[in-house]
Amino acid sequence: MRILHTADWHLGKMFYGEYLTDEQAYVLKEQFLPLLKSEHIDAVVLAGDVYDRSLPPAAAVELFDEISTKVTAEMHVPFFVISGNHDSAARLSFGSRLLARQQLYIAGDLDKLSGPVVLDDAAGPVAFIMLPYAEPADVRQLLGDDSIRDHQTALSRLAAFQSKGTAGLRTVCLAHVFASGGTASDSERPLSLGGTECIDTAVFAPYSYTALGHLHGPQQAGRANIRYAGSLMKYSFSEAKQKKGAVIADLAADGTVTTTHVPFVPRKDVRILTGTFAEIMEREDGQTDDFILARVDDTQPILDGMGKLRRKYPNALALETPQRQMAANSGDRNFDLRQASDQVLFDNFAAAIRPDQPLSEKETAYLQRLWETLQREEGSDDQ
Repeated sequence: MRILHTADWHLGKMFYGEYLTDEQAYVLKEQFLPLLKSEHIDAVVLAGDVYDRSLPPAAAVELFDEISTKVTAEMHVPFFVISGNHDSAARLSFGSRLLARQQLYIAGDLDKLSGPVVLDDAAGPVAFIMLPYAEPADVRQLLGDDSIRDHQTALSRLAAFQSKGTAGLRTVCLAHVFASGGTASDSERPLSLGGTECIDTAVFAPYSYTALGHLHGPQQAGRANIRYAGSLMKYSFSEAKQKKGAVIADLAADGTVTTTHVPFVPRKDVRILTGTFAEIMEREDGQTDDFILARVDDTQPILDGMGKLRRKYPNALALETPQRQMAANSGDRNFDLRQASDQVLFDNFAAAIRPDQPLSEKETAYLQRLWETLQREEGSDDQ
């Protein structure tokens, strides 16, 4: 059986205030859907975080409806979906019993879990075990087990509950977790505080293949048959060097698995440009529509830096100057702001902005007249 493993679509994601729905639609329609035909996929698994938030925008819901309809109703490929920590489990699993008749299998609300879904290939049955993201308290209530107090125990108990009747079968597990040792990115929402969300991957040892979601970088989790597919697109600049895509898992008759990572190429990449501002502006790379973070080496202020940058890169999102340091003569930093006069504050501000160009005699004289005028006006207002 040939399985396409994808995860973390985050439909409706906003990136620096801009919705990425159109870019997500491009990847899904122009690359994800054609891949199902070209690679002769037998089943698709989406391991959580379908949406970026529990109440997604209408355009995101419409996009998921369109893609899931094409996968199941038009291409007749079984589609397995679990909720992640960004999703509303109840909203995502609405109508799941009816949708299962069209081979769209959605697991979100724990009260609606119904055990494994079994498909058949030429070698026999394959059981799909769906483990949606769930807080320990929710699993404790579902199973009536007061000993469930952490994510590890909750996942182990939920896996046992969902795996009933699969002994001796080839199995594919879907889960949305933070596997111990995994590499995270800035755009992932923590599952809990203090590291208690980390899962020992030994819980997945019984399964032929485990399709994980949550971590946005494609990676192996302990064993070769336990993998993160990574997110659909780059959702933070910390992901700029990651290769996004999906994983094709070929499940053999004996239960062994071989995997291949298939890249997705967006219309607009997420890139970090480095160098001096002048070097970045002079550089020609033919990719001016990308989402850009310019991390410049300049130590002096750049007048209208974002405006200039966006004239070359219309989708530039941020400009950072990590090397900029205040010079030693940039004003006295050891005074009490609450006690300093307006004139002292301005003098220090001017020295910080122009550390290599002190105020001229003409500027100093003009400012002195200005302060005297302001003091006279304040004095008259007090009378």
